[in-house]
Amino acid sequence: MTIFLNTLKRIFRNKIQLFFILLFPLAFMSLGFLGQEPTVKIAIIDQDRTELTSMLIKNLQQRADRIPINEEKINEKLKSLTVDYVLKIDKGFTEKVIAGINGGITSYTVKESNASQPISTYIEQWIRHAKAIGSGAKHDKQTFYSEFKQYDEHGTLGLKNKLLVNPGVKRTKAALGYLIISMLYTSLIVGLHLMLNKNNHTLSRTLAAPIKIRNYMIQTVGSFLFISFIQITFVIFMLKNVYQLYMGHSVWSIYLLLLLFTFVSVSFGVAISSVSKNIVQACMIGICLISPMAMLGGAYFPLDWAPDMIKIIGQFSPVSWVIEGINKLLEGQTIADLGKEIMIICLFAVIFFLIGTLKKSNISN
Repeated sequence: MTIFLNTLKRIFRNKIQLFFILLFPLAFMSLGFLGQEPTVKIAIIDQDRTELTSMLIKNLQQRADRIPINEEKINEKLKSLTVDYVLKIDKGFTEKVIAGINGGITSYTVKESNASQPISTYIEQWIRHAKAIGSGAKHDKQTFYSEFKQYDEHGTLGLKNKLLVNPGVKRTKAALGYLIISMLYTSLIVGLHLMLNKNNHTLSRTLAAPIKIRNYMIQTVGSFLFISFIQITFVIFMLKNVYQLYMGHSVWSIYLLLLLFTFVSVSFGVAISSVSKNIVQACMIGICLISPMAMLGGAYFPLDWAPDMIKIIGQFSPVSWVIEGINKLLEGQTIADLGKEIMIICLFAVIFFLIGTLKKSNISN
């Protein structure tokens, strides 16, 4: 564990490397927000204040920016376009939903604007599903909440509806695409670290001790995997709680998928160090490979417009498979549905690692 701990100490002592690992992804992801359509602004007046209305409000806040408002200023806020949509929930709304009775909810919007249409459609679907569950529960309050919580947690709305009512998905996809690109760029630190150890004879002195090259590589790669886990945990926390990007119920699945991709990025850095003769060459090879990998993989922008040949070539990039996995998770699928994507991502990690370790004799010479 000595090499593992020493590598961590060297990274944490280097403020430039620490900035590049933790803050560069956040700064780079800001590019993903450029050109994105503004989020719908909604205001909610909840006079019922029940567990059901709290769940509705929580779901709406994941799909739009909530603006505080007083009932007396609804018209004023709409006319000034401070809000796009106002929802007023009357007292007794929850009881009516469970009983299958219409009413108890009023919406206000600007006639000339279609910005609030996805939110309006979502609310109608949400209430319709709630009434259906209430009918299935025979209008029993306790049974209704038990059934509806499962529905709300697992999101049983169809794929078509999910795409229609989640305007934040496009923004999330763009941000995560740029996060993946930044992960590949930070992986160059692995290659540079190995090259630096070779050039300043740190590796030679290490191997003079009773330690094998395999043990050295395992501990070094393990330290960078640990750093990558910290990086992904920090970034996902910031995206969810500070940037408040929409991730639906897939935040943990996306987190696990990105953790898996760290094996690809770190092994990619090891491969770069293996085929490079010096630090400058390692930087040039890494930069020249990362850009086409990201573009062909759909990290910079979706490839819906691209010819079939480009899409086929893109499948030879590990980026395309993690992007495909993220898209499926945001559309309501679970991590268990990503068997093909996970298998191919692992395959890329093994290939890159083998490229790096099969030439380990070059590193120790």
